[in-house]
Amino acid sequence: MADNEDKFREYLKRATADLRQARRELSDVEERANEPLAIVGMACRFPGGVTSPEGL
Repeated sequence: MADNEDKFREYLKRATADLRQARRELSDVEERANEPLAIVGMACRFPGGVTSPEGL
């Protein structure tokens, strides 16, 4: 009987350790999802030799 209890105890230890790890990873992902995003450059092509928006 003690053997089954030991196996169950070890299973619960692994399960709780896995749960803690999953929570840490989820927290990291959520933090990265809230990071601000900046657009640092932009470009476009104008048709027919036009070189600026005003030329359109």
